[in-house]
Amino acid sequence: MRTNSRNYVFRIISDEYENMVFSRRCYYTGLRRRFAAHDLVFFLMKKKVDSFVGYGEVSGVRQLRELDGEERDLCIERNWYTKLEFEEVRRFAVPLPLKFVFPGLHKLGKALHGMELNPTEGKRIIELEKILAENPSLLNDDTKQL
Repeated sequence: MRTNSRNYVFRIISDEYENMVFSRRCYYTGLRRRFAAHDLVFFLMKKKVDSFVGYGEVSGVRQLRELDGEERDLCIERNWYTKLEFEEVRRFAVPLPLKFVFPGLHKLGKALHGMELNPTEGKRIIELEKILAENPSLLNDDTKQL
């Protein structure tokens, strides 16, 4: 991760889209931002509670005008303007509940989609996921994801 990179939170709305993100290593969005290589995208998804399920480092950004065929048609149909490509995406071993990372922020719901995080917040997500992966018992009964 480079120091001039940005961090974003993107919501994944379905199991189907989650599978696409992690298998095809791309994310289509209607958000208009100045995405660039090396930006980090943290994926948030509703499991039992809103949870981070993984992240990826952007390797390429393609605008709608650069896409062809079925991919372009799908983007037009769904009002997506940008395709973010990732060299690899990392799925968390245990979903990391949002309220563990940012207490109180979980109340924002859909407003979290596209939110920019500062570098410290991005590092915090990665560090907490590592701790939780090693100690899943830290999850209480209300937030068990396993």
